[in-house]
Amino acid sequence: MGEIVFIHAADLHLDSPIAGLKNIPAFITDRLRESSFHALRKLVDMAIMRQVDFLLLAGDIYDSENRSLRTQVRFRKEMERLGEKGIQVYMIHGNHDHLDGSWVTVNLPKNMHVFQAHPEVKRYQKENGAAVNIYGYSYPRRHVAERIVSQYKKRTDAEYHIGLLHGNLEGRTEHSPYAPFSISELAEKDFDYWALGHIHKRQVISEQPVALYPGNIQGRNTKETGDKGCYLVTLEKGGGSYEFIETSTIVWDSISIKPQDDCQFDEVLNDCRRVLKEMQEQKKSFLLEIIFDLDNHSLPTIFTEEFTEAVLDNLQEEAELGDSFVWPYRIKVVNGWNSDMEAIMENSFLNELLTLELDSEGIDTALEPLYKHREARKFLDPLNDEENRELVSESQRLILQIFK
Repeated sequence: MGEIVFIHAADLHLDSPIAGLKNIPAFITDRLRESSFHALRKLVDMAIMRQVDFLLLAGDIYDSENRSLRTQVRFRKEMERLGEKGIQVYMIHGNHDHLDGSWVTVNLPKNMHVFQAHPEVKRYQKENGAAVNIYGYSYPRRHVAERIVSQYKKRTDAEYHIGLLHGNLEGRTEHSPYAPFSISELAEKDFDYWALGHIHKRQVISEQPVALYPGNIQGRNTKETGDKGCYLVTLEKGGGSYEFIETSTIVWDSISIKPQDDCQFDEVLNDCRRVLKEMQEQKKSFLLEIIFDLDNHSLPTIFTEEFTEAVLDNLQEEAELGDSFVWPYRIKVVNGWNSDMEAIMENSFLNELLTLELDSEGIDTALEPLYKHREARKFLDPLNDEENRELVSESQRLILQIFK
């Protein structure tokens, strides 16, 4: 039994729209619009350089079911580059690029093998004799709630068995619960590898069997921080290995600064400059959120909106834009309300307001009119636990600034 080498990627979201940023230079906006395509090119370059046997794409190649011809043609050109090197591509569609959309299709090259809206098996035969059965399923529509994994049936006519699945690990609430599955269900199939998609944060959810989410290949917004990429996987008799390969050309990141008690504007600004300089030495492009952590700070109320905007304006004016850059897009203040609580709580109104406990259900109730608004709800995703905590913290800080 010879070894096989492949790349596992997912959630390309090609041509995903950019939203939620203000005062971004045109140079960076253009780079952001092209970032998913640049990441795809890096992915293909890596597959060719490492001479892989095939590429697995685990869903959401496109950001919308109604993908544009321009996007499809650019994707096809990259797949043709792989075909010229004899590299096969096995692809499933996910909830974003499901098969029920209305779009004009382009012909795909012969090295592409796309799974349809029912679980099926495609066979790869390597020159060294190793045979691989690849199992997959494409979403026929956006919402798939069935346990599709239960329909995957292992055959006995291959040395290796790989499952392609775009779905949500049961119990995880960060993403929509499409095509749910459990680790025990994956293990029951007795496959050698599970190539998962749908979750945009890379993670190893199981070692027996090996089951990985590679995350998306390029961060698209403030929630998708850190390096993004794919996995290079080697399977051989008795085991295998995997290696993360970075593909993102712009990295969304967040860094925390704890200002000193006696600091003034210039000291805070210089602290930020030092952090940005350190990041510039990495020779990578960053969109950076700076967090001022005011836990136990003696004068949290000096960090007003005017103060933080002045710091941000200065940093942006000084930013150097080139092949690599560090662009601070936001400054956020956290934990400012924790300081001098004894004095604050002497005000009975503030005492009651700031000690009010808001759980996820309470926040959902408060935001219900917004999420039920006919137009607004089209653009809103549910808040996760971290976002709920951030919303409460920011509300508390603003209250203190009003009543200081």
